[in-house]
Amino acid sequence: MALLVAGSGCAFAVVAAAQTNDPVEVIKSFSDFQKIDLGRVLNGEILSERGSLMNFPNGISAQTCYAMALPADLAARRLQEWDPSPHAELKAFTFHPLHTPCKPSDFQALDFHSSQGPVRWLLEKTAATTAAKSELNLTRDEAQQLTGCMQNRADPQKASECWTTLLLARASTFQQKGLAGTMPYEVAGESVSPADQLRKMLLEQIGISHEFLPILKGIGMLGKDDAPSLAPFYYWTMFDADYHGTISLGAVYLLAVGDHFQLVDLEYYVNANYYTSATLYEVWPVQAQGKAMSLVWRGDFFAAPTLRFTKGTERIAYGALMLQDIKKEIHCMQEDAKPR
Repeated sequence: MALLVAGSGCAFAVVAAAQTNDPVEVIKSFSDFQKIDLGRVLNGEILSERGSLMNFPNGISAQTCYAMALPADLAARRLQEWDPSPHAELKAFTFHPLHTPCKPSDFQALDFHSSQGPVRWLLEKTAATTAAKSELNLTRDEAQQLTGCMQNRADPQKASECWTTLLLARASTFQQKGLAGTMPYEVAGESVSPADQLRKMLLEQIGISHEFLPILKGIGMLGKDDAPSLAPFYYWTMFDADYHGTISLGAVYLLAVGDHFQLVDLEYYVNANYYTSATLYEVWPVQAQGKAMSLVWRGDFFAAPTLRFTKGTERIAYGALMLQDIKKEIHCMQEDAKPR
């Protein structure tokens, strides 16, 4: 199907390559986008929509639509393995892939020897953790293990060793069992399952969950009895989240669906600041000015304890800040995808 669109003073001949569906119409059918100006998108503009309000009190979402200067298969692979750490504005201190099975050396870059405030914050909260109380996301057993390991000392080297042990156990269990193996966060006075938080957010979005049914089923997201069948790219990262040093474990799944691609990036463990997140991508092949490009829809879903207390204008402001950060990340991805 050929479309002729104009934007920013130039015309594009846009062809949805070998597709039975128009990607723009498909995206509009399941997303919050009622209108997509393909010319503006292919000229580099990032379209955005705050996600609709959820019944799930801990959740917030946002949607974006943009282009990448790569064929769809290469764009999908780039999204699966993209490293944000070279971009200082994204505040990612470290990003590292994990082997399968993961091993202690995968975490050798975990370093608490830093004068940066967010890293010092995490070191202090690690040292202050007790078996009964912590500001970090831990099981009771993990809190007890961390307390015995640190012995109330803010020792950077010891913190690296203690967190390596904890993260290795979490990552190993997830690699073996998938979402069914995610342990709850228990020390804050309630038991919170990151897997349940993810399911509640995504299954509330009926149109999106239906569109992403093939990959959601492949990662065991739709129910506890679903066995995962896709092998993801595993990673861990350490970054600054609202001035708090935060470590997360993630898995990025990729699936070819007909002539396009779907991806799901799950943070199945986050040690501070929020509970979990999922980023969904649908990547469609398009052509502009004779060049193979990709049209990308992205949906971001976050679950955080503070969200249950935000309403009205405060939640709108929170969503606007979230979109600002997402657009900054997308811009960095787009720049990395440009031919050198």
